[in-house]
Amino acid sequence: MSKNPPLFKVRRYWLAALIVLLAVLDPFGLASSSDQASAQWLNRMFASGYERDGQQRIAMVLIDDAYLMRNNTSWPMPYGEQSKLFKRLLAYKPKAVFVDLLYSHDHSFGDPARGSQLLANVFERYQRQGIPLWLANTGVTRGENGRANTLEHFSEVSQPALVVWEGIGDKYPLAMPTASGAMETPALAMYRKLCKDSPCADLPKDPEAAAQLPPIAVQWGLRLAPEQARISDIRGCAPARNFLLDGLGQLLQAVFWKLDNSAQARCPYTLTLSASDLEVSSPADQALIAELLCDRLVLVGANITSTGDVVQSPVHGLIPGVYLHAMALDNLINEGMDYEREPANFAGWNLNWVDLLELGLLALIIVLKALHARRLAGVQPWTRWQRRESSFFTSPHPSWWLVMTVLGAVCGVLFLNHITLVNVLGIVLLSMVLFSERIEAFFDRGN
Repeated sequence: MSKNPPLFKVRRYWLAALIVLLAVLDPFGLASSSDQASAQWLNRMFASGYERDGQQRIAMVLIDDAYLMRNNTSWPMPYGEQSKLFKRLLAYKPKAVFVDLLYSHDHSFGDPARGSQLLANVFERYQRQGIPLWLANTGVTRGENGRANTLEHFSEVSQPALVVWEGIGDKYPLAMPTASGAMETPALAMYRKLCKDSPCADLPKDPEAAAQLPPIAVQWGLRLAPEQARISDIRGCAPARNFLLDGLGQLLQAVFWKLDNSAQARCPYTLTLSASDLEVSSPADQALIAELLCDRLVLVGANITSTGDVVQSPVHGLIPGVYLHAMALDNLINEGMDYEREPANFAGWNLNWVDLLELGLLALIIVLKALHARRLAGVQPWTRWQRRESSFFTSPHPSWWLVMTVLGAVCGVLFLNHITLVNVLGIVLLSMVLFSERIEAFFDRGN
C-alpha cells in the first residue's frame, strides 16, 4: 500500500468532469441564473460610485398619466397633441432627440385635423434646424408577414434607431443586422452625434462595424442628477449615502431581500422631466427648462399605466424601457468604446475564458478542501513541503483567505480590462465549504 495515497480517487475525477459538463450545458439555466444574480448584485454595489459625466449631457422627457389627464387626452396621443409637445421641445433647442415611440399605425381615422402628417411636419422642422431626430424602429420590413414598423412619411423626416433585438440576454447592442442592413441602437446613434463635436477614440466607422462589436453590459448609476430637485419633488426617493454605506446596504438587501419593505423608491439616475414641465408659462420656469434641455441629448418616452414597455434595472426595479437606452448612452459617454462587456464564447461552445477562470477557482477550493481533510485525518502531507503544509492546513482560515485573495486579484484584472466579473457571489458561497467541519462541530456541541 502506498505510504502517500493520491489526493483524489478516480471517482472524484469523474465528478470533476461532470461539474465541467454541467457548466457547459447549463441545465435549467442554473449557472447562468447564478451569474446574472451575481452581476446584478455587483451592479448595485458599485452604482453609488458610478461616474456622472454622462448625466450632465442627457435628459429624459416622459409622457405620463398626469400629462394625459392634464390635457384631457388619451393614449395613444392624438397627433395634434403630440405636435404641440414636440414643438415645445424644439423651442428649447436640444442637441439631438430620440423618440421611443413606434409610429407603426396611423390612428388619425381620416380626420385631417388629427392627421399624422401634422406630426411629420413638426419632425421635419427638427431636420431644418439641424437637430438630429431618431424614431424607434423594429428593424423589419413593414407589412411583411403582418409585421409592424415606422410609417413611411415618418421615416422620411427622421432617422431609424433599433429598439428590438434578441439573443443577447440583458446586454445592450451597439448595432444589429436587420432586413434593411445593419442598424444602430439609440445609444450609439446619439453618442455618434456627440462625437461630431468632440472626436471620440475607436468609434466604429459605420453600423456594420458596430454590429461586430460585443454588446454593452450596462452599468447603472444611483445618485440623482443635482438638477432633479429643481424640477420635481424627490422627497420620496431613497437618498444616496457614501460608497461604503451604500455597498453595505446593498449586501444586506441581497441577503435579506424578502425582508426588505422599504417605502422609499430608487428614483432613476437620468435627469427626468415630465412632458407637463414643457408647458410652463412663466419666464423663470421657461428659463429653468431651457437650462435643463438646451444642448442636451434628449430621449422622449412613455410611462403610461396601460403600456408594458418596461425594463428591469438591477438598481431601480421596473422602470420605463426608455431608461435602458439612456443608461447605455451614459455608459458610452463615460467609458467610450472601453465599456463593460462579456468576452465572446469559444466557437461552438456556450463557454468563454471567464467561465474557465471560475472553474479554476472552483478547482482551487476543491484542492484546498481535500488537503485540509487529509490534515484532519492525520494522513501524511501530500506535498514535499510537509511542515509548511501541516501548518497551513491546521485551520481553514488561511485557505479561505487564499481563495479570497485569488478571487480579488482575478476581479481586479477583469475590472481594469472592462470585462464583466466572475460569479463573485457563487465563489464566495462555495468557499464556505472550507469551514464545513467547524460548522458541523458548532451545531453538534450540544449533543
